Amino acid sequence: MDSIKKQAIRQYCAAVGRGDAEEIKSLTTEDYVHEFLGSTALRGKRTRSELLDQLVAFSSALAAPGEFIFQEMVEEGDIVSAMFSGKCELKNGKRFDGDYAVFVHFRDEKILMMRELIDTKLADSVLT
Repeated sequence: MDSIKKQAIRQYCAAVGRGDAEEIKSLTTEDYVHEFLGSTALRGKRTRSELLDQLVAFSSALAAPGEFIFQEMVEEGDIVSAMFSGKCELKNGKRFDGDYAVFVHFRDEKILMMRELIDTKLADSVLT
Protein backbone atom coordinates (compact mmCIF):
# COMPACT_ATOMS: atom_id res chain seq x y z
CA MET A 1 0.00 0.00 0.00
CA ASP A 2 1.26 3.48 -0.89
CA SER A 3 2.03 6.01 1.81
CA ILE A 4 -0.17 9.10 2.12
CA LYS A 5 2.47 11.13 0.23
CA LYS A 6 2.68 8.66 -2.64
CA GLN A 7 -1.12 8.55 -2.81
CA ALA A 8 -1.15 12.36 -2.99
CA ILE A 9 1.14 12.29 -6.05
CA ARG A 10 -1.08 9.75 -7.79
CA GLN A 11 -4.16 11.85 -6.96
CA TYR A 12 -2.43 15.02 -8.17
CA CYS A 13 -1.54 13.47 -11.55
CA ALA A 14 -5.04 12.04 -11.96
CA ALA A 15 -6.43 15.52 -11.21
CA VAL A 16 -4.16 17.02 -13.90
CA GLY A 17 -5.48 14.43 -16.36
CA ARG A 18 -9.07 15.42 -15.53
CA GLY A 19 -8.36 19.15 -15.27
CA ASP A 20 -9.61 19.11 -11.68
CA ALA A 21 -8.35 22.36 -10.12
CA GLU A 22 -10.24 21.81 -6.86
CA GLU A 23 -8.53 18.47 -6.28
CA ILE A 24 -5.13 20.06 -6.90
CA LYS A 25 -5.97 22.84 -4.42
CA SER A 26 -6.89 20.24 -1.81
CA LEU A 27 -3.57 18.42 -2.27
CA THR A 28 -1.25 21.45 -2.24
CA THR A 29 -0.26 24.17 0.20
CA GLU A 30 -1.33 27.76 -0.45
CA ASP A 31 2.32 28.67 -1.18
CA TYR A 32 2.80 25.69 -3.55
CA VAL A 33 5.36 26.16 -6.33
CA HIS A 34 5.65 24.05 -9.50
CA GLU A 35 8.91 24.19 -11.43
CA PHE A 36 9.34 22.81 -14.94
CA LEU A 37 13.01 21.95 -15.51
CA GLY A 38 14.92 21.63 -18.76
CA SER A 39 14.94 23.66 -21.94
CA THR A 40 11.22 23.56 -22.77
CA ALA A 41 9.29 26.76 -23.36
CA LEU A 42 7.32 25.73 -20.24
CA ARG A 43 10.41 25.97 -18.01
CA GLY A 44 10.28 28.10 -14.92
CA LYS A 45 8.50 28.36 -11.58
CA ARG A 46 4.77 28.87 -11.16
CA THR A 47 2.67 29.62 -8.12
CA ARG A 48 -0.38 27.50 -7.42
CA SER A 49 -2.60 30.14 -9.02
CA GLU A 50 -0.43 30.32 -12.15
CA LEU A 51 -0.30 26.54 -12.41
CA LEU A 52 -4.09 26.29 -12.13
CA ASP A 53 -4.46 28.84 -14.94
CA GLN A 54 -2.13 26.70 -17.04
CA LEU A 55 -4.16 23.60 -16.12
CA VAL A 56 -7.35 25.22 -17.45
CA ALA A 57 -5.65 25.87 -20.79
CA PHE A 58 -4.18 22.35 -20.92
CA SER A 59 -7.42 20.58 -20.02
CA SER A 60 -9.39 22.59 -22.58
CA ALA A 61 -7.00 21.25 -25.25
CA LEU A 62 -7.58 17.60 -24.27
CA ALA A 63 -9.89 15.37 -26.32
CA ALA A 64 -10.22 13.02 -23.33
CA PRO A 65 -8.77 12.88 -19.82
CA GLY A 66 -5.06 12.08 -19.68
CA GLU A 67 -3.84 8.86 -18.11
CA PHE A 68 -0.68 8.39 -16.06
CA ILE A 69 1.11 5.12 -15.34
CA PHE A 70 3.69 5.08 -12.55
CA GLN A 71 6.85 3.00 -12.89
CA GLU A 72 8.72 3.98 -9.73
CA MET A 73 8.29 5.98 -6.54
CA VAL A 74 10.83 6.52 -3.79
CA GLU A 75 10.09 8.29 -0.51
CA GLU A 76 12.60 9.71 1.91
CA GLY A 77 11.38 12.01 4.66
CA ASP A 78 9.42 14.89 3.14
CA ILE A 79 10.50 14.18 -0.46
CA VAL A 80 9.01 11.69 -2.91
CA SER A 81 10.43 11.12 -6.38
CA ALA A 82 8.42 9.42 -9.08
CA MET A 83 8.86 8.30 -12.67
CA PHE A 84 5.78 7.83 -14.80
CA SER A 85 4.44 7.99 -18.33
CA GLY A 86 1.39 9.80 -19.59
CA LYS A 87 -0.98 9.39 -22.50
CA CYS A 88 -2.94 12.42 -23.64
CA GLU A 89 -4.89 12.96 -26.85
CA LEU A 90 -5.43 16.57 -27.86
CA LYS A 91 -8.43 17.99 -29.71
CA ASN A 92 -6.13 19.03 -32.57
CA GLY A 93 -5.28 15.35 -33.18
CA LYS A 94 -1.79 15.52 -31.71
CA ARG A 95 -0.73 13.22 -28.89
CA PHE A 96 1.19 14.20 -25.80
CA ASP A 97 2.44 10.78 -24.74
CA GLY A 98 5.53 11.41 -22.66
CA ASP A 99 7.71 10.37 -19.78
CA TYR A 100 8.04 12.36 -16.58
CA ALA A 101 10.18 12.51 -13.46
CA VAL A 102 9.06 14.57 -10.48
CA PHE A 103 10.62 15.48 -7.18
CA VAL A 104 7.88 16.40 -4.76
CA HIS A 105 8.47 18.18 -1.45
CA PHE A 106 5.81 17.98 1.26
CA ARG A 107 4.87 20.07 4.25
CA ASP A 108 3.07 17.67 6.53
CA GLU A 109 0.79 15.77 4.12
CA LYS A 110 0.35 18.57 1.54
CA ILE A 111 2.45 19.10 -1.57
CA LEU A 112 4.67 22.16 -1.07
CA MET A 113 6.76 22.05 -4.25
CA MET A 114 7.07 19.93 -7.36
CA ARG A 115 10.07 19.96 -9.68
CA GLU A 116 9.21 18.26 -12.98
CA LEU A 117 11.31 16.94 -15.83
CA ILE A 118 9.42 16.35 -19.07
CA ASP A 119 10.34 15.46 -22.62
CA THR A 120 11.18 19.01 -23.65
CA LYS A 121 11.18 18.38 -27.40
CA LEU A 122 7.76 16.74 -27.22
CA ALA A 123 6.32 19.46 -24.97
CA ASP A 124 7.50 22.24 -27.26
CA SER A 125 6.29 20.51 -30.43
CA VAL A 126 2.83 19.73 -29.06
CA LEU A 127 2.03 22.49 -26.56
CA THR A 128 3.55 25.63 -28.06
